[in-house]
Amino acid sequence: MPSADATRGGGSAGSMGKGTLGAGDTLGHKSVLDKQRAAIEKLRAQNEQLKTELLLENKFSVRPGDPFAQALINRLQDEGDMLARKIVLEMRKTKMLDQQLSEMGSTLTTTRNNMGGIFSAKEQSTAVQKRIKLLENRLEKAYVKYNQSITHNKQLRESINNLRRERIMFESIQSNLERELAKLKRDMADMIQQANGAFEAREKAIGEMNALKAQADKEQQGFEEEWRQLTTIIEEDKKERERARAQELAMRERETQELLKMGTLSSAEKKKRITKGSWNVGYNKAMAQNVAAEKVEMYGQAFKRIQDATGIEDIDQLVNTFLAAEDQNYTLFNYVNEVNQEIEKLEDQINIMRGEINKYRETGRELDMTKSRELTEEEARLAASEAQSQLYEKRTDSALSMTTALKAGINDLFERIGCNTPAVRDLLGEEGVTEANLTAYLGIIEQRTNEILQIYAKRKAQQGTDGLAEALLAQPLTQPGNRIIIEPPSTTQEEEVEGLEPEPVEEDRPLTREHLESKVQRTLPRKLETAIKVRPAGADATGGKRGSPTRR
Repeated sequence: MPSADATRGGGSAGSMGKGTLGAGDTLGHKSVLDKQRAAIEKLRAQNEQLKTELLLENKFSVRPGDPFAQALINRLQDEGDMLARKIVLEMRKTKMLDQQLSEMGSTLTTTRNNMGGIFSAKEQSTAVQKRIKLLENRLEKAYVKYNQSITHNKQLRESINNLRRERIMFESIQSNLERELAKLKRDMADMIQQANGAFEAREKAIGEMNALKAQADKEQQGFEEEWRQLTTIIEEDKKERERARAQELAMRERETQELLKMGTLSSAEKKKRITKGSWNVGYNKAMAQNVAAEKVEMYGQAFKRIQDATGIEDIDQLVNTFLAAEDQNYTLFNYVNEVNQEIEKLEDQINIMRGEINKYRETGRELDMTKSRELTEEEARLAASEAQSQLYEKRTDSALSMTTALKAGINDLFERIGCNTPAVRDLLGEEGVTEANLTAYLGIIEQRTNEILQIYAKRKAQQGTDGLAEALLAQPLTQPGNRIIIEPPSTTQEEEVEGLEPEPVEEDRPLTREHLESKVQRTLPRKLETAIKVRPAGADATGGKRGSPTRR
């Protein structure tokens, strides 16, 4: 029934008039108002037709006699009154909606003026497209760096594994060298112990040799002293005998001469001289016997001292003992010479062994230092590789977190603009935003944005407003002097915009989370300055109009 439709339309229009309305809601209200106006006009036409029919009925018959006609007239009058009341209510609602429409139109005009006119949507779409392309480019670069970092991380893992295998091999070699060094040290200790034993034996032999030498020298000195004494006694005895023999010969010659002279002497004188000569000869013999007895006594005393010293009573045995002692002394002398030669040989061997020990010590020390240095270098390289691997893992996690955040933002935008339809889900799959279908999601978002803009343009065309004509003719709503220009963000690096030298970027690995945070904190003000700016057409490009909004 038309009245019921109009009532429902009026109710919906009244409910939609509550709250603040956007541009899309305004277009919806306009279409509802048009429908309500058409319904009101239709009701007015029906009311006029009913009034005309009623007048025609009442013209010929003021009081119809037919009760059915009277009931119909009453019913029609009631319906006319009800429709009149509804018309009044609808007119009130129409006035209220017109007032809201005018308010929304003024709000829309003010918003458009603040945003820069009818071109703001197009410029925003262009800026969004540029931003999307820039983000896609950065995402592609991030993927490239991520793949490079994964490859480099794999190479570093292989290098770390090789270094670990080399470390195990070096540790095995070091353990073998340590065992060889310990064996050499044990051999060296044994050689030192043997050398010490040889030294002790040498010292002992030298001590015994010195004792034997001292004893032999002492015995030799005693023997030589006794021998000198005996030789002196024998020489003196020999001299005494020769002197006594010479005296005896001289006396015999004198006696012979005297006997020759006695031939002329008397017998008494002969007897006297013979007696005197006999006395002299006896005296000389007695003297010689006394001297020999003294020498024998002296020899006896000397032999007695030798016998007391040696404990040997027999002279032959004493002589044999003396000869045996001489032979033993000579044998000991030869033994001492042999021992000295052996000691010299042992000293030479000890010096050679000491040289070899020192050589092995130096070699072992150099080998230990070399192995220690190599081990330290390998540990440093391993620590650096592990630190670099951890750094790459952190950067990989940061890149993954950035990719995850980007996926979440794209999914949120995808849900907000109404792209999540069954057909799209069938096309893209149910797994959501992934690295494989990221560009497909962005393409659908772009397509949906263009569709929304086209729907908006069609609604404006249906309304036939001047704003749509200006939009179609690309004419600004505001005056040229007050035109607002939206500056798109720059695609150049912030350092190039500021005239600064760009930071050196290492291409072989992605940025770490700390580096990204510091870079964002450092470049965020410049990004805000280089973002989408709204400024008047006559204002300076760098300064802008005071109070003009900045859209990111």
